[in-house]
Amino acid sequence: MAPTRTFRIGTFALAGLSLTAALILAAGPALTAAPVPDVPPSGKFPPWQPPSFNDYHETARPTQPLPAVITAPPVKYTISVTTVPQKAGEVDADRVVLMAHVPEDARVWIEGDPTTSTGTERFFKSPRMTPDQEYHYMVRVAWAEDGHWVSKESSIPVTAGQMQCFFIRKAATPADQVAEAQANLAKLSPEDRKLAEAQKFCVVENKTLLGAMGVPVKVMLKDQPVFLCCKACEKQAKADPDKTLAKVKELKAKNAKQTGK
Repeated sequence: MAPTRTFRIGTFALAGLSLTAALILAAGPALTAAPVPDVPPSGKFPPWQPPSFNDYHETARPTQPLPAVITAPPVKYTISVTTVPQKAGEVDADRVVLMAHVPEDARVWIEGDPTTSTGTERFFKSPRMTPDQEYHYMVRVAWAEDGHWVSKESSIPVTAGQMQCFFIRKAATPADQVAEAQANLAKLSPEDRKLAEAQKFCVVENKTLLGAMGVPVKVMLKDQPVFLCCKACEKQAKADPDKTLAKVKELKAKNAKQTGK
């Protein structure tokens, strides 16, 4: 299995932005913005609507322009990611396409760089990638909620040949989040599920329930199992094994005290 590769620097073809070839090589492949065509390039991209796309209903628009920094988190909506079903050849085997289904006036950043595409359907195409290598793109979306701007980030795992879609949907209630986490924990082996339930939260994103972002990711540090909410947390968890294992111990102790186990 190829090792996971995570990168955090974007190199967009945007006005006023220029990065050297050396920086591009050091950072790894990065997405370039592509305008939404009236007809998908070569007729390849399938017409497709993600689940819950019509969840977004906001009539009050912000009266202030988009600020340079948006710190308000969303309450009513969140970002969801799903793989677009496709036929062979619809996406180049050595590239990735991100499809965004977002409100008309939403703003999108990828790897910290602003994109210029507009509309409710937007496409972003990567340069060539190594097949079977996993990458992660950090996407941030800003949208209007109750008359003011909010924003949220999401880490999207990708491999060459995929089309991934990120879209806005209604945020789950706390009960929904617990139910979803439990369903994903159930996909682990009985032994791993028991260990993950004892840890309860991601060791990196300490407020994220294990299972809330899909099936928990298991890594071994000094022969000890550690569970993460997603692969994007793996690099940070492995950076300082002793610190990570100490946090696991702390999370387990806190959970045991709360549950009385």
